[in-house]
Amino acid sequence: MPNYYRSFGLERDPFIDTADPYFYCELGTLRKARERIASAIGASRGLTVVLGEPGTGKTSLSGAIEQALLADDKVVLGKILDPTFASETEFLIAVGRVFGLALPPRSSAALKNALKNFFFETAVLEHRTLVLIVDEAQNLSDANLEALRMLLNYHVPQRKLLNILLFGQSELETRIADQGNLGDRVDGWIRLGRLDEAMAGAVVDFRLERAGLAPGTQVFSPDARALLIDAAAGLPRRLTMLSHLAMEEAADRASTLVNVDHVRAALTARGIDERRVVRIGIAAKRDRNGAPRFDFFRRLFARR
Repeated sequence: MPNYYRSFGLERDPFIDTADPYFYCELGTLRKARERIASAIGASRGLTVVLGEPGTGKTSLSGAIEQALLADDKVVLGKILDPTFASETEFLIAVGRVFGLALPPRSSAALKNALKNFFFETAVLEHRTLVLIVDEAQNLSDANLEALRMLLNYHVPQRKLLNILLFGQSELETRIADQGNLGDRVDGWIRLGRLDEAMAGAVVDFRLERAGLAPGTQVFSPDARALLIDAAAGLPRRLTMLSHLAMEEAADRASTLVNVDHVRAALTARGIDERRVVRIGIAAKRDRNGAPRFDFFRRLFARR
């Protein structure tokens, strides 16, 4: 439904599925992660690795960091979105390209030397900070992980010439450990986990507020909100997607309040049959330690 959000008195879509910095909700764990990354870059300590399963907010954190770095004239930023290069030579050329260098195809040694000269001129002579962000870093080949290790060898006594931020899924940790010396180059490991119930609720409220929700206005009924948060299983991306679908469903039915039926319809749209949808309200309980029981939802969504 076009502009469904206007049915709720909102100025813009609160749950669009993009890493829009406008809707970046910096909860305690994300704030600490961003501060650690900023500290590492400020001191030019080299390699920082951010790990998390799909949907835990790696892209949103990366976008927020990127926005801050682009606002700093002393930072030179390069970003690789897809690191699946066929060879080390292609990878090194791509590293040069994201920093504005047009490196011709040459030997690996010649490309590394050209990059080293550029890093030295930029970091030491121009007193600027170089940052390379690599997204989906679990897709880096062993050869290109080794190439990154070599680039981290370029330094002066006080600092590394290049800062590298790797954002990847959990298996990246094993990949790096298997590379031996590369693991020793990691200055910081940052692991993004799932949201708890309070944090998930805060994300929903923040996005609605940023989209223009009037104070005191309710979009989700208490039961719908609880079902939505439980079904999202602590994953920000899933929470955003389900919130969007549930609000669209409510708007289609000319309702200005999202209720449980609308959330159930959203879940059904994701390929979950009605019997499983009904079980969601039963399964979303607390364990004896008071923690959310998300295992059921992991299995449920894994089947879709």
